[in-house]
Amino acid sequence: MEKAEVQAKLKDFFMSNLGVDGDVLKYDTALFGDEVGLDSVDSLEIISFADDEYGVSMTGLPKETFYSIDTIADYIVKNA
Repeated sequence: MEKAEVQAKLKDFFMSNLGVDGDVLKYDTALFGDEVGLDSVDSLEIISFADDEYGVSMTGLPKETFYSIDTIADYIVKNA
């Protein structure tokens, strides 16, 4: 599985399912800071997406795993 493919799917998911502006969202943008502003409910959506799309459980992982599209994609690629 290619990291670039996972990154692209994640970015599309954030834009279409979580309403994140694609102009603001880069692969290294902090997802839970002031710039994007996701919250704990959104993290549940991310966990569900990773499980449904890639069969990867992200439940109970440290918050650093959810820092950006890059960190989430890294985890998925390593654990899929």
